[in-house]
Amino acid sequence: MQMREVDVEQFAAGRRSTVAVVDVRSAEEFAAGHVPGAVNVPLERVITDPGRYAGQELYVICQSGGRSAKAAEALGAAGARPVSVAGGTAGWISSGRPVDTGAR
Repeated sequence: MQMREVDVEQFAAGRRSTVAVVDVRSAEEFAAGHVPGAVNVPLERVITDPGRYAGQELYVICQSGGRSAKAAEALGAAGARPVSVAGGTAGWISSGRPVDTGAR
């Protein structure tokens, strides 16, 4: 399966509220600042149980795009429909978009 990837601009423009945003960074990174509405599922948990998202469409985001691409590959192989966000949270923040802090 080909992994789908969008940049921060495409993510912001095409994001639908019905599609989950999974942030695969550590809990500490997530708490420091994340895309509003994202849920934190560290990469290790995604890799060990990618099947929990089988059949679901979701956006996967990390700090810059490396971990989200790895997670998206595992999720896609397990039957999910992931879209990795290239540029990640760093790109989201540098574009001036709103950020939430704290655990979720």
